[in-house]
Amino acid sequence: MINAILINICLVLGLLIGVPFLFIYLLSAINRNTKQQIANHFGTPGQIGFGFLGVIIHEASHLLMALVFGHHIDQFRLIRIPTSDNPALGYVHHTWNQRNFYQNMGNLFIGVAPIFGCCLATLGLARYTIPEVYQSLIVTAQQSFNQLNFTVPEFSWVSMLVFLVIAANICIGGFDLSPADYENASQGLLQAVVSLVSLTIIISVTPLAAGFSALLSHFTMIVLVISLFNLLISSLMNFIFRII
Repeated sequence: MINAILINICLVLGLLIGVPFLFIYLLSAINRNTKQQIANHFGTPGQIGFGFLGVIIHEASHLLMALVFGHHIDQFRLIRIPTSDNPALGYVHHTWNQRNFYQNMGNLFIGVAPIFGCCLATLGLARYTIPEVYQSLIVTAQQSFNQLNFTVPEFSWVSMLVFLVIAANICIGGFDLSPADYENASQGLLQAVVSLVSLTIIISVTPLAAGFSALLSHFTMIVLVISLFNLLISSLMNFIFRII
């Protein structure tokens, strides 16, 4: 029983924290480099032109999660023109009760919220611009690891171009987590780990264990498929701005 619980804890922490954070790091690193390429070619304001939608979604994701976890919003701006004195493209200033477990744990989700917000935004965009590809992604996300198979369907190149232009704007402006985002997320990591470990122990000694494993596997597959989809878009945009 103890061995099974320990295995479940390792799986939960690896799949719910390890896998998402791997893609969070990769997406952030690639798009930070893309923004640097844009700044080198078009100046700092060029980051607004090529990524304003992503900036808005980025800050809105922070704002929404801060409200969900009961933080007090001091002030926010979803987008702003950067200056030499203040290069920030947007911001959300919030405070919380340091002795509140729930609010402290929320810092983790608030910090990384833009990655999930932008992933969902590009997925929603695909649903309405390239529905054939979107449906294929959904089918793939419902498969198991050993049956993973993605088939590229026929699609309209005009619709694909529209999708890529808008998705590029979302990726460039939205996926880049700042050092402050990482620092904020780290403040809630311990509480999140404690919560996941406690929940896993409770579920592991109940009849819900088998269903929980299936749900965990399904969630991980969804994260994997959506993250790889956005990683492909981000890598393509990074390549384009490198050769300009």
